[in-house]
Amino acid sequence: MITKRRLAFIGALFLSVATVSQAQVVERPVPFDSAGRLFVMTPFIAERAALQAPWWPVSGDFTQARLYTVTDSSYILTVARRSGVVERYTLSTADRDAIRAIVSRLPPQVIEPRNDARNAFIRNQTLLGLVVYGPTFAGAVGENAAVYTAAYLVVAGGSFFAASEISRQTFISRAQNDLSTNTGRNGALAGWATMYLIKATGRAQAAGAFIGGVTGTALGLQFARRMTEADAVGAGFGADLGALLAWGTVEAIRGEETCQFDPTTGYRCTRRFSDRGEVATILFSGLIGYPLGVLYPRNANYHVTPGDIQTLWTTAGIGTATAAAFLGDGSSHRTIATALTAGTLLGVIAGDRFLVRRYDHSRTEAGRVALGTVAGGLMGAGIGFITDTDNPNTQVVFGAAAIGSLLGLIATERYVDPSADAGPRRIRVTFNPASIAALAARTPGNHSLINVRF
Repeated sequence: MITKRRLAFIGALFLSVATVSQAQVVERPVPFDSAGRLFVMTPFIAERAALQAPWWPVSGDFTQARLYTVTDSSYILTVARRSGVVERYTLSTADRDAIRAIVSRLPPQVIEPRNDARNAFIRNQTLLGLVVYGPTFAGAVGENAAVYTAAYLVVAGGSFFAASEISRQTFISRAQNDLSTNTGRNGALAGWATMYLIKATGRAQAAGAFIGGVTGTALGLQFARRMTEADAVGAGFGADLGALLAWGTVEAIRGEETCQFDPTTGYRCTRRFSDRGEVATILFSGLIGYPLGVLYPRNANYHVTPGDIQTLWTTAGIGTATAAAFLGDGSSHRTIATALTAGTLLGVIAGDRFLVRRYDHSRTEAGRVALGTVAGGLMGAGIGFITDTDNPNTQVVFGAAAIGSLLGLIATERYVDPSADAGPRRIRVTFNPASIAALAARTPGNHSLINVRF
């Protein structure tokens, strides 16, 4: 039976873990505007607000700026550059009030969609509670079906309130939401993998997955504080792609099972690579993928948006379907793993070459491209099935699906018409000769002879 003491233990443990995750983000910046809407200043908002010296000391390109309280009359403005350097400027109350007054006049749609991800964070953490936190916690403490069910319901429902409290106490940017969702899911997998590698029991593996998921979410919130959206999406993409490619590579190395007959134990089947070796390789590749993924948008000599990175999953799927079209019914396990892994990698490379380098996709545009590609693939697969409804050839079906997906991508790209790639930022110097005449005539006002834009 489920005792009150047991339920209290379940609730107390979850709330203590939620409190630990909140403690990872305790530094709370001061809002810029009077309505308390803006905690993070982005280049877009700074440009729309036309912020300038002397009360706005930042010049050149930056990723985001945050304002922190020092005393009642002084503040610190931290500015994160794309190079990873964080600069700090001291602001007075007058400077802070001037910035707040200007930003407060901006329309809400300029600020909120680009910064506030509170609702998305609560939604994603609630979903993680339903599919990750709840099942893993229940598996760790559940001794029978009743306790398992009670533990799942408490933690799954509590995830909503824990996420709501975290978002109430600290600002959640879109980068933080993106990375914490990814690290929450992958952290659970990493926690399970770690316990599996040390040959822990099933309940210990479930506990490792639960702790890894909550810890991953907290780490994602912390690390993404100074990241752009592209950095956060790139980090998640690098981790997921690294783990996926590692899985395919190890499966190709392992090949088929080799079975030998033992008179005492019967048939014993082994593979070239152990299961624990495969899990360790995937875990290591996923962890390495996070920093490598951040380097992609930061070091590319072309502009990489979060939507651009999302389109790479679409082209990776086309590459996988294309590789599957070349596999016959008698293909070996090693051949299948090699072909699918190579196809996925080539799809990512092609997406970078033909989509990311040429265009700047928004998230909405990337979503449309993905839907158009899937729709085209479904139509192509349908045509492939029509060729032989009694015994359809898998190569024909996958080939038609790959062609349909590619045509769907091309058609959707033309439909959404993404903007051309902005390219790397360069210093632009313009000369205004009309200012000479204005200065000679002593015309009142500011007259810029040379303008330098970054």
